[in-house]
Amino acid sequence: MHKRRAKILSTIAWFMVKFNILALPMYIIIISGFSYEPFRVMIASLANLVLNGMGYATTQYGPWIGSSIASIDVSWDSTGWKSMYALVALVLATPVKSSKLNFLAIGLPAVFLLNIARIVTTIGVTLSFGIQYFDILHLLLWREGLITAVVAIWGLWLWREKDNIRKDQGIFRWALDKRDR
Repeated sequence: MHKRRAKILSTIAWFMVKFNILALPMYIIIISGFSYEPFRVMIASLANLVLNGMGYATTQYGPWIGSSIASIDVSWDSTGWKSMYALVALVLATPVKSSKLNFLAIGLPAVFLLNIARIVTTIGVTLSFGIQYFDILHLLLWREGLITAVVAIWGLWLWREKDNIRKDQGIFRWALDKRDR
């Protein structure tokens, strides 16, 4: 049992080392204050298109979406880039033998679309019920909701790939197989 526990701790440590190394570029981007304006504008355009399709009279000015009630900036942080980056880092750090790119081809668009839904619902609720609901919906519900969605998408992929996880990678195999005991 001591060997098994050591293997599990070693696997956890190696996963954490890889995940944190992969997170370094994200922190460099955050610290540098980098923002890619064309991506912000594209996200705002998609959100504005959906809002108009839902009957809201909104207008887009660059990364800003406005109406007679409010003008809302789709900030660099609101583009969902950190969520998509975190999903990539989680997948790359995970000891799975199968193709990670196949999953990312599905997982990244899913997170992207969830983020568009986050922006649209936040703006829609704000326009329908007032600006006083913006912060609670944006900061409390959706920020944590997107984090939860990223972890859930990754977790579902892990569960689906449980047979492709290297047998020598203790904790992932152990955690996924434990439910079968």
